[in-house]
Amino acid sequence: MDKPLESVVVSRNKDDTWTALHVPSGKKTLGNSAADAHDAMRILLGINSAGEFDEPTTHERFAGLGREIAIFLEGPVSSALAIHSGFARLEAFDAGVAHVRLGGGCKGCPSSLITLLNGVRTQLQEKFGEDQIPEVSPVMD
Repeated sequence: MDKPLESVVVSRNKDDTWTALHVPSGKKTLGNSAADAHDAMRILLGINSAGEFDEPTTHERFAGLGREIAIFLEGPVSSALAIHSGFARLEAFDAGVAHVRLGGGCKGCPSSLITLLNGVRTQLQEKFGEDQIPEVSPVMD
């Protein structure tokens, strides 16, 4: 059986179709059954049946501090974002600026910029120091 998605509510519509709603982002999918709507949401969020993202990690592209940052984003930070079916990836690190992309349920969420700047940046600066990471920049796809 597929692992249920975090922060997703599935409900029956008046016409006997089903809607899956990702509550934090407002994303919706439809299906002819609850399972169909849930599976459509899984595909939309990029999550496989084991509950893992079909999104590659980025830490192997980096060395030194960049690699440590990428591993931290892929581990503890993404674990915290998983409550909203989201994740974080380091896309670039140069001159102390961490270029971070949020995905899954965080992609396109109205609160994602606030999450990045108030949550992710704070976690990175607490872990590595404000002098090492003075800025975090959102990467949009």
